Amino acid sequence: SPPIRSMGCLCMLRPASALLLLLPATSLRVGGLPKLFQRTASPVTAREAALVSLLSDAFSAREPPNEAAAVAAVRDLSSACVPFDAARFGDGLWITVYTCGAETPRWQRLAQSRASRLLPSPNVAGQRYSFSDNGGRVLNYAELVGAALHITAGGAFEAVDAAQRCPKDFSVQIDGGTVCVGGLTLALPISGPGYLRVLYTSPAIRILTSLTRSPDRWEDAGLVAVQLPAERVAPDWVAP
Repeated sequence: SPPIRSMGCLCMLRPASALLLLLPATSLRVGGLPKLFQRTASPVTAREAALVSLLSDAFSAREPPNEAAAVAAVRDLSSACVPFDAARFGDGLWITVYTCGAETPRWQRLAQSRASRLLPSPNVAGQRYSFSDNGGRVLNYAELVGAALHITAGGAFEAVDAAQRCPKDFSVQIDGGTVCVGGLTLALPISGPGYLRVLYTSPAIRILTSLTRSPDRWEDAGLVAVQLPAERVAPDWVAP
């Protein structure tokens, strides 16, 4: 439920309004506002921008980011309890650029193998969520040799509560997968339940965690994944 707003915050509006009346008219012009009233980036916004830059640079360089900085930023953003907006959550593929909190998932080990460094660009692995009402469909996507060899796993998800702020929880039911080699697509017999918690989301970044082990142990419970939009870190990527 939304946090209770302190009445003290409302009371602060009146002295501030009165103070405005005492300011010289010239100080109220655009560009002439006293520092007290100038708009500055919130700590959350600044933290988000720093993490996006850190992780996108590391992804492009195919190197791990500064671990201490990444973990600290993920922790801070995850505790911010930002609003959850489904309309901004299900836009195209989001690439997983950093994980922590559990053993490296199997799909990430495959996507970031030594052989993958011979490819002209990094393998892409991530998710696409398509919302309808309180749930929808999720597609997990991971490349092994670029788009020429990739695997998918898809299923349905549904909100488990009416929370309007993060953390926001969803139940997931994977109902099938594929392995695609060139133009050949083969079915993968993968299915089972899962539980997703959205810790942080914005148009630029989202932080998710798995509360249960995924079907066929592709990732362990407690894994935290940080995702950025594909157009940010792989602007030339084209969906196969």
